[in-house]
Amino acid sequence: MAKYTARPPRGDRPLLVLGISGVVVLEGEAAVPVSMHHLSAWGRWVRDVAIPDAAAARLAELATRFEIVWASEWGHNAHTAFRQALDLPEEPWPFLPVQFDKLRMIREYAGALPWAWVDDPVVDLHGEPPVCDDGVIVRVDPTVGILGVDPVELRARVDRIAQAAPGEREDG
Repeated sequence: MAKYTARPPRGDRPLLVLGISGVVVLEGEAAVPVSMHHLSAWGRWVRDVAIPDAAAARLAELATRFEIVWASEWGHNAHTAFRQALDLPEEPWPFLPVQFDKLRMIREYAGALPWAWVDDPVVDLHGEPPVCDDGVIVRVDPTVGILGVDPVELRARVDRIAQAAPGEREDG
């Protein structure tokens, strides 16, 4: 994937960059109902994962408010592997080819577009999420994942940052 370049954003909605582990796939004890799914991408490998039962509906609602982009260790397999389990659209969402230093890549990809990044706490490896005044960073509780994200509230936070002048922006 070294030569892969993510499809440019359409620019008609803010970007929502999603991790997968702890966001869509819950590992360990879950605080919400989950179902096991047997996933594969192009039949080359298989993996059983626990996905919150309401994750597909939550992602569908988020997709009406945001342009969704994957940024996870699943890379180019994300959309293909999760398409059926999450009732994703046929056309794959773009992915950022990054597992570490995601914030830099997200900023480069978004350019001037408003954005939010939803991931689990482990992605930072230590401490609080980075201070950010140009987008919204949400660290979900890995026992509830994406179900801990309120689509209306997230869009309102992104809109407030997009409308604020630099120096007046809130922290993510």
